[in-house]
Amino acid sequence: MPDRLRFHSLFVSDLEKAVEWYDSVSVELGNRFRSMVDSRFDDIAESSESFGLVFEDVRFARLRKFPYIILFRPVSNTVHVLGLFHGASNPEKWHRRT
Repeated sequence: MPDRLRFHSLFVSDLEKAVEWYDSVSVELGNRFRSMVDSRFDDIAESSESFGLVFEDVRFARLRKFPYIILFRPVSNTVHVLGLFHGASNPEKWHRRT
């Protein structure tokens, strides 16, 4: 099980953009989105190898009830979180982040 999560420098921007959009619809919806992201981080930290591969050694976790995925790469005792992407976004954008 990984000891920690490390975040790509652009992850904060990914999260801020998504949260801003959900908050503009409803603060309650934005709060549920944030909570779901946090919950998925717990799942990833607990069992990162159980998630599907996108390409090579990069895995993804879908957010329940939201059309977003978290891309990450487990390396030894660390999970490198690469980004938060809308599921309908271009996979080339995901690939460039790796």
